[in-house]
Order: sequence, then structure tokens, then C-alpha cells
Amino acid sequence: MSETTLPPPVQTDGADPGADPAARAAVQEVVRGLAKALRTHLLYEGASPALDRFVEWLRERMGALWERLPHLTVQVEEREILWEGAPVFVAEERENLAFLLYKDGVRELSFAPGFEDGDLGAFLDVLAHIQRVRSDEEDLLTLLWERDWRGLRYRYVEVLTESATLPEESGAAPQRVPAPAQEPEPPPSAGITTEDFAESLYFLDQGELRRLEAELRREMHRDLWTDVLNGLFDRLEDGGGERQERIIGILADLLPTLLGAGRLELAARLLGELVRIATGGQKLSAGVMRALRGLFEQLGRPETIAELVRSVEETGDALHTEHLGALLAFFPPASLRPLLRAGETSGAARQALLQAAERLAAANPAALRALAGDEDAAVAAGAVRLIGRLKVADAAPDLGGVLARPEPALRLAAIEALQELRSPVASGALQRAIDDDDRDVRVAAVRALAALRYTPARAALEAALDGKRLREADLTERIAFFEAFGALAGADGVALLDRILNGKTWLGRRESGEMRACAARGLGRIHHPSAEKALNASLQDPEPVVKAAVTQALRTVRGTA
Repeated sequence: MSETTLPPPVQTDGADPGADPAARAAVQEVVRGLAKALRTHLLYEGASPALDRFVEWLRERMGALWERLPHLTVQVEEREILWEGAPVFVAEERENLAFLLYKDGVRELSFAPGFEDGDLGAFLDVLAHIQRVRSDEEDLLTLLWERDWRGLRYRYVEVLTESATLPEESGAAPQRVPAPAQEPEPPPSAGITTEDFAESLYFLDQGELRRLEAELRREMHRDLWTDVLNGLFDRLEDGGGERQERIIGILADLLPTLLGAGRLELAARLLGELVRIATGGQKLSAGVMRALRGLFEQLGRPETIAELVRSVEETGDALHTEHLGALLAFFPPASLRPLLRAGETSGAARQALLQAAERLAAANPAALRALAGDEDAAVAAGAVRLIGRLKVADAAPDLGGVLARPEPALRLAAIEALQELRSPVASGALQRAIDDDDRDVRVAAVRALAALRYTPARAALEAALDGKRLREADLTERIAFFEAFGALAGADGVALLDRILNGKTWLGRRESGEMRACAARGLGRIHHPSAEKALNASLQDPEPVVKAAVTQALRTVRGTA
């Protein structure tokens, strides 16, 4: 048995990297990251945005590692990977990164700076290929040798014979040395085949063999989870009270396991069977009913929903939304708050989580109103949006209170919800928002008032048009205010807009071009002859921005736009 020769580890200033806990933690993070990247590669078959993000994260970690170490050398055992004599990766299951390397003879890996940029992707491809193929015709050492690695060295041993000599350089092809002369061994006896039993009295015919093979394949691919659950449900229905309580306890322990494994369809089936048993007329003891209630209350805990969201996001494109929807249909009212938060912060599961929250909120609007004032901005935003979607008219005062919150995004959500409610109380709250400190909130408020045709806001808008702040605002905000004023004031607002568009001061000065163009946009919202007359007066205005705005407004007034 022979090995390649690697250069000894380089020490800097006599320091021992293994004695540095921060360095050990960084090495552990990188090695475990390689194992996770390999699992992700296998899950998505080498092509997925999730895999790309994980590989980029691993590149960053390896780049940061070189600030602590000149290079990284690890030793490979069957179920663990060692650095400086101590494990940095340990796996209980047989199929793991360490075993994948170990079974083909790799005993040491050495990574140099730059590996993460030039060799990381190819290294993962090689490991994933070997894991998938599992062929006697291909082995890891051959695939490693076929590539010119710039940042990777490896030490290996010949695992098939002890008479092979491996080269010093890891990139060279293995060469065999002739084994010592030995007495020829007798050829091995042929293996046992089905033909050996062909003449037996009770031997199976071809049809029976095919059926046996089919049964074996079916048994090998049988879903044990389903069989376990079926057995537990059978015992639950025909057992006594004490046994039923124990089985429900087992099912309660299995539920988070199913969620963590991404088996959402089985988790939904578990809950559905429990509901069927509890409501099927079977007499259940008080202890059994308490156990059932405790299991469903477990669904409302934030940690349960956090585990569900984590599992769903890891599943990514393979997620079956119908399974998630079926599962969330069993979640209790207490889960409304964590569902809202998860729906506002998650990605792949967002739609299904918000649908489940909407179902719970529709049955309990009082709880939804209370959550609109939650201290967690994500929870409050989710509740505010649902109030608007469900049109909970009684919640208008609650949304008015949200407009006093410091988070601009939350105030914007409240304005959208108030517009959906279409009530006088809601419109009054919107009017107060036109003086908000945030520009986006002010713009959303005036646009909502215009859409609702809330004429009591006319005076406030008129004061804003003559105010200093609007003259210092950007063009988008000015247009929003002028158009809202025109929509709400009607013919009564022509005089003010005409004065801004066509009037002059006693010194003969006019408003700025942008202000006059905005006034033209406001007149375009007024379908009245006086508005058309005011616009015609500036049709030949020398300023291009004013002329363009007047032309567009005239088309709107005349109904030709």
C-alpha cells in the first residue's frame, strides 16, 4: 500500500493553527459546507439557483479561511474528516462525504488558496457524479487524476491490491508494479445461478420468477412512512384509552419529523386522520381528547411554523403547493400570528402561508384587528393587508392608529387597506396622511383620496398646492397632488389651477414650468368647459414641458386621449 507525497503543512511565525479556536471553527464551517454543497448538488442535479447561492457562500467562506491559514489539509476516515488530529466533520449514516472519499482510497485532501475560484465547481461535479453512478467502471481516483487541479492535492492508497505503486504527484496516472511471483491459484468455482436449481422438484417457473422479482422491487420501493402511519391509525381506532394516548403521543413526536423531512402530504394525512377519528362518532376518553387538542395546539407554535417554512424553502422548486395547502388547512387560530410573520418574510411558501392566514383571519376578525397593532412590524403588515383584502370595515380606526407607526412601509400598507375599506372613517384617516413625513406615504394617500372621490379633502389639498413644501417636492409628488385636487374640486377648482397655469404676479413673473405643467395635469382631470378654456390659453406656451402637459390634458378633457 503506497501513498502520494504532499508537502508538509506550512507554519507561520511558529503558530499552530489547530490551537486557534477561531481557525478550527472556520475549517469546520468550510468542511461541513462542502458536505452540504454536495447534498444540494445531488438534490438539484447540479442546476439550481439554490445550488448557485450555496456555492457562492462556500467560496466566500474559503476565501476568508486563507486569512487564517496558508492552506487547508484534512485527513479522511470512514465516517469523519480530521484537521490537526481532531474531527471537523462527523456523520452517523454510511452515505456521507467522508465515506465517499474513503471507500475509493482518498486519505488526505489539501486545498490551496484559489481552489474556490478555479476548482470548487469541478470538484463538486466529480463527487456528485461518483455518488450517482456507483459503477465499477468508474472510481473517484480516476476522475481526480483526469483533471489538472491547481488548488487541490490529495493523498491516496490503493484499496484493491497492496502491490500498486502510486506516483508522488497527485495529477499523474497510477502505475502498477508487478507483484511477486506466486504459485498460480486454481480458478474460482462458478457462482450459483438459477440454472443450478432448474431440475429441482419445487423450482419456480419463469412466470413465478417474474412475479417474485416484481414483489421484491415493490418491497424495496415501499414507503415505510405510510405503513408506519397506517399501523398506528389501526391501533388508535381499535385500542383502549391508555393505548390511544400513547399512540397520539407518538404521532405528536412524528409530526415535526415529517415537517422537517419535507413530507408535507403525510403530515396532512396524519392530521386529517386524527380529525376523522375525533369527529367520527367514536367515544374517546377525556385524556385522549386532551392529547388530541395538545397535538393541534402544537401547530400554532412559532417553532413549528418556522420548521415548516425552513423545510419548504429548502425544497424550493420541488415543492407541491397542494400538499402545503392541505396541511395548512388544519392549523388552529393560535397560528395566525406566526403564519402572518412567516408569510411576510418567506419566499417559496409565501402564497400558501398567506392563504392559510386569510382562512383563519376570516373566521376571527377580532384577532386580526388586534394583530394590526402588533409590535412586530412584519406581523402588523400582514394583518393590515388582510384587513384590506377581507374588507373588515370595523378595523378602520385600527388602521388609523397604524398611520402613527414609525415604519413607512407599514404606513403604506395601511393606506392601501384603508382604500380597500371605502368608508368615511377610512377616508378621514387617509386625509390626515397627506401631511405624513414620508414622501411615498403622502403620494399614496392623495392618490387613494382621488380614487375614492373623497371631496372633504379638497380644502387640505388646496392648502398644499399653495404651500411651500409642494414647491420643493419632486415632480411625482407634485403631479399626484394637482391631479387629486382636480379630481376632487371639479369646476370649483378651475380658478386656482388657471391662476397657477396662466397667471402672473404684479411683477409679471409666472410660476415655474414644472408647477404650471402640474396645474395643466390637474385641469385635465376636470371635464368642464372652463377647464378646457384655461388649457387653450396656454396651448402655445413657449416652454416645452408646459405645452406637452397642456396638449395631453386637452385630449383628456375632450375624451380623445
